[in-house]
Amino acid sequence: MSCPKCQAALPEGSVFCNRCGAPLVPAPAPASAPPGPGASAGQATEPEQELWKGRYSGKSAGHLWILWILWLAALAFGWFRFQPETGFSPHMKWVFLAAAALPALGILWSWFSQWVGTRYRLTNYRLFKEQGVLFRRLNEVELIRVDDVAVRQNLMQRIFNVGVVTVIAPTDATEPRVELVGIEDPIVVKELIRAEVRKRRSRSLHVESL
Repeated sequence: MSCPKCQAALPEGSVFCNRCGAPLVPAPAPASAPPGPGASAGQATEPEQELWKGRYSGKSAGHLWILWILWLAALAFGWFRFQPETGFSPHMKWVFLAAAALPALGILWSWFSQWVGTRYRLTNYRLFKEQGVLFRRLNEVELIRVDDVAVRQNLMQRIFNVGVVTVIAPTDATEPRVELVGIEDPIVVKELIRAEVRKRRSRSLHVESL
């Protein structure tokens, strides 16, 4: 062992040079910077990915189509029951056709307007609800703010496997109660949202504990 300053020979384990008095202990290495806030050690932030998207399902109007078929049956019965006896005028055919076609057109228009005008999208961070065709209104809810997810179905909706998924986020200032109307497989969608909410909360608690 030798002194790095004067090159004098020194016994092993010396702290200072016996000749020039220079210290022999190396300077401590600078401490490494702590990890940035919001990121767990050794892990990068998870990228946002789309998990599900949906629209208003045509199955939601299934009960209306059943009523329309019953209405058609009633019209057909009235036509064949009373026409041979009273002899309807020629324009009555158009009246019967209009009575049969207008309800169907109304059901189609109601479904189409909701299908085009409302879109839903779920990622691993947020739930989006977009409304409008010419004018757009976009609302998003952070999954970490969600407190509860529920499904509402009547008898006909259960038969056609559609329903309303309600997402409750009381701390959201814009829309604390978001309803996804006319969703196909609503139970599956509800469980998917609930699973992602739990992931977000568990990872948030993990980051805060670091």
